Amino acid sequence: MKKHAMENEWERLIFESTKNKPHIQGVYPDAIVENRELLLLAQCEFGKIEVGIDTKFHTKIYKLIMKHYFQQKKCLEI
Repeated sequence: MKKHAMENEWERLIFESTKNKPHIQGVYPDAIVENRELLLLAQCEFGKIEVGIDTKFHTKIYKLIMKHYFQQKKCLEI
């Protein structure tokens, strides 16, 4: 990934994890918690890409995690 693309991905990860929260008062249901955990996993994978640890492999894993996250988010309607 190029530097500009990596900056965009970090912005998207930060937005999804901090600003785009579900509008639910109280404890989140398990499905939402599991989906939010995907964001944490994606951040870990993206950190490995940024550092340069087996970038091809971790890029593939990162993209799969984010694809699954957005599919689940759409299904959960959050």
